[in-house]
Amino acid sequence: MIALFLLGGFALLLVGGEFLVRGSVGIALKLRVSKVVIGLTLVAFATSAPELLVSVVAATRGKSDIALGNVIGSNIANIGLILGLTALVYKMKAVRMHYRNDWLFLLLANALLAVFLFYGGITTGQGLLLVALLVGYNIQKIRSARRNRNLAIGEEIEEIRLPVWKGVVLLIVGALGLSFGAKFFVSGISALAIHFGMTERFVAVTMVAFGTSVPELAASFMAARKGESDIAIGNIIGSNIFNILSVLGFTALVQPITLQDAALFTFDFHASVFFTLLIIPLMSLFTKDRLDRLEGALLLGFYLIFISSLVF
Repeated sequence: MIALFLLGGFALLLVGGEFLVRGSVGIALKLRVSKVVIGLTLVAFATSAPELLVSVVAATRGKSDIALGNVIGSNIANIGLILGLTALVYKMKAVRMHYRNDWLFLLLANALLAVFLFYGGITTGQGLLLVALLVGYNIQKIRSARRNRNLAIGEEIEEIRLPVWKGVVLLIVGALGLSFGAKFFVSGISALAIHFGMTERFVAVTMVAFGTSVPELAASFMAARKGESDIAIGNIIGSNIFNILSVLGFTALVQPITLQDAALFTFDFHASVFFTLLIIPLMSLFTKDRLDRLEGALLLGFYLIFISSLVF
């Protein structure tokens, strides 16, 4: 039964997220919304929907450790596991100047989250501040994108052409899939933790975080395989920004998040900051403006050490 809840919930999250992306993009294209706006807002938000729904459902059930652990663990997995694996398989050109501003903004978001967690959690007002920063970040990215039209989002978005009614149907089905998937998934996580005597924090930071990071893994591998290193790396940094500002921000608006297990802040969050700090320096540590197999192995090694420290 536990496996059924976990696998069924995970499948619904993946399918629901895919339908939500296709439905929202299809409708936006019919309404002649700019592809720049679609790529930087609708697609980015929709691909973060699984993390958002899991965290919202967990928080409303009083399981803040799952809500927080999902985001913190996902941010660690995005850099250590996904970026590490991608660099290990595909040598990537990584010009630091392309990511510096977004990386600095991610550090700012982490610093803000550190203050909130130090005082015990995220209130509704603080959630509103995170969402406001998300809006400001998106506005800045859209303006920047319009100045620099060299965006590689057109090819993927062009494929999603469908009547408005089909877009609405996909949107509704996707939203329902995400809603039920999140509920089943959270129930499965709780049951799994109880059955094996594990803490919800451990399950959230490891298994849940990996599960909700699967879309980022697929996107980064696909981009790197096509030689689009900027997209692969930008996808990771952007996803981590969205996780903090969007997932935790909107979750706190629905239900304030309380820090229940101090280790989420004293260990897991600090590990997340450590991985974040590694991104830019690694691009010039061994090879100039590249992420090669050595850097990938280093990131992956640090991730395995982190997971091992949780297990042992």
